[in-house]
Amino acid sequence: HLQPKTQPTTTMKSAAEQQLSPRTQAALQYLRRLKPLDGYSIERYLASSGKQQVRLKRRNVPIRDEGFEEIVLDRSAGYVVGIQVLTSRGDAGRGIVLVDKNGKLGDDDSSVTVQMANVSTTASVSRGNATRASGSSSSSLPGSRQNDGRASSATAGTTPLSDTDINNELLFKYGGMALGALLALKIIFTALNILSILVLPLVYLYLASNCPSNDTFDAKKELKRVMRGAHLPEEHQPKGFFEQGLNRLAASVTTELATSLGYEISMTDCFGAAKMATVKVPVANAEYYWIGVVGKWRYIGQREIPGN
Repeated sequence: HLQPKTQPTTTMKSAAEQQLSPRTQAALQYLRRLKPLDGYSIERYLASSGKQQVRLKRRNVPIRDEGFEEIVLDRSAGYVVGIQVLTSRGDAGRGIVLVDKNGKLGDDDSSVTVQMANVSTTASVSRGNATRASGSSSSSLPGSRQNDGRASSATAGTTPLSDTDINNELLFKYGGMALGALLALKIIFTALNILSILVLPLVYLYLASNCPSNDTFDAKKELKRVMRGAHLPEEHQPKGFFEQGLNRLAASVTTELATSLGYEISMTDCFGAAKMATVKVPVANAEYYWIGVVGKWRYIGQREIPGN
């Protein structure tokens, strides 16, 4: 009996697939041969971190929400793995199993280590793996067995990289980043210290040249301002003209009555840059405080006279 000849099928790659790495293209072709009716595709997009990542889709629906550095086929295990972290040398990576050797979607979030020497980079290798995983009759041909033997010997000849090596690689990477951040902070603080040494004398000279004299402090005037609430926020101030007039009158009467029996004024010099004024009013049983700086007296607060 004559057997019909099987013509090799060729798949035209889209422009998006041509932008994928050879290892990712090999993994995609492997999946399409393993499960031709599942409609596998790989999307390449720009992540929020600014890096290009890839995402595996099945019938145009992403298998996982997160993206990966690469999607590769591990020939030694027959898994399609989404690589999350690559070593600096690029000889090993860590990722998540997306599709197992039987074509089932991976439902385990545990990480696996992949030796990049075991990763397929050409369509022919992917086709051989797909043939072996699906159990098709073509794997029984002598040529296929020879290819499988060469792939197995290449796999056995490589030394896998352990999880400890990848952890050490990540430790060095993040340790270097932390050291760089500490050096940057040290440089910033040193610059601030130098700047403060240069600026502080200028600030002191400005404050000293604009420090108000003792003669500019009028105790009764400042007390009247306190009594009418000039230091309070605007929403607590009288609104209308009539209310403002009554408030000023009440403040003047209260100040005159409080100071009628005398009051004491004391001045404290703060290194020539500022002055502290204290007004003690025995009738009101209170002490009032002002600070004189930059040519103006500013009310600070008051307190009761202790033991009076």
